[in-house]
Amino acid sequence: MKTTICMLGLLAAAIIAGCGSGDSIEEILKAGNKAFEERNYAEARGHYLRGLEIDSKNRDLLLACGKAYRQDYLLDSAMYYFKRADLMQRDDREINEQIREVAKALGDWQNAIDAIETLARLDSTMEPYHVELADLRLKNNQPGRAFYHARKALLSSPDIPGLYIQTASMAASYDSVGVAIEILEAAIAKFGPQDQFVVNRAMLLAYTGHYSQAEAALRSVINQSETPLPALKMNLANILAAQPQRAKKEEALQIYEEIHDVMSRDFPVDSLMQALRNELK
Repeated sequence: MKTTICMLGLLAAAIIAGCGSGDSIEEILKAGNKAFEERNYAEARGHYLRGLEIDSKNRDLLLACGKAYRQDYLLDSAMYYFKRADLMQRDDREINEQIREVAKALGDWQNAIDAIETLARLDSTMEPYHVELADLRLKNNQPGRAFYHARKALLSSPDIPGLYIQTASMAASYDSVGVAIEILEAAIAKFGPQDQFVVNRAMLLAYTGHYSQAEAALRSVINQSETPLPALKMNLANILAAQPQRAKKEEALQIYEEIHDVMSRDFPVDSLMQALRNELK
C-alpha cells in the first residue's frame, strides 16, 4: 500500500512538473520566436498554435502566428490571425501595419483601406496616406473618394509631377474630364510642356470633341521626336479620322498604313482602315 501511495505521489509530481514554466504562454512564445528567428516558420506556428489552445485571445500569439504564416506566403491564414488580433486589440499600430500589407497583397482593398485609416487616426493626420488611399479607393471601385484623396495629395505635394497625372486620371474616371484637363494644364504651366502632360491632355481634349486642339497638341509632340512612338501616331490618326474633312481622313489612312505592321497585333487597325476607305469612296 505504501508503495502504491509512493508511486502515485511520484506520478503527481511528474504531472505538476510537466505543467510548469515550459508550458506557460511566455515559454511557448519564446520557443516560437526562437524558431521564427531561425526561419523555421512551420515549427514557430506549431508553438504559437499550441499557445492559442491555452489562450485563444492572446494578442502576441495571434500576431506572431499571422507573421509566421505570412513568411511562408500563406496570406489568407496570415490575414485570419491578424484580424483576430485586431479584434482583441483595437487601434494597434503593428497589427494594422500587417493587415495593410497583407490585404494589399491579397487584393483585399477594403481591409487595406480600413487599416490605413486606423494608422492615420493614430498619427492624427491623413497627409502621408493620401496617395496610397487614392490608389486603393480606385481599385475598390470608389472613384469619388479616390479623386478626393488624389486632390489632397496634390495640394500637399505640388512639386511631384506624377501626382498631376494620377489626379487627372482619377478626375476623368470620376466623370470630371474638364477638371482633369485643368489639372494637366496646371502641370504644364508649372513644369513646362512635358510629353506626359501634353499627350494626356490631348487625349482628354479628343474625348470631349475638341479635335483641333488635340491634334495640334499631339503633332507638337510627334514633330519634336526623331522616331515618334507608333502608339502616338495611332492616336493622331484616330483624332484625324474623327474629323469631317476629307484631307484629315486621308492623312489618317496614310498613318494607319505606316504603323499597320507594328500596331495590328494589338489594335484593330485593319478594321479602322477599312472603315476609312468606305468613308472616302
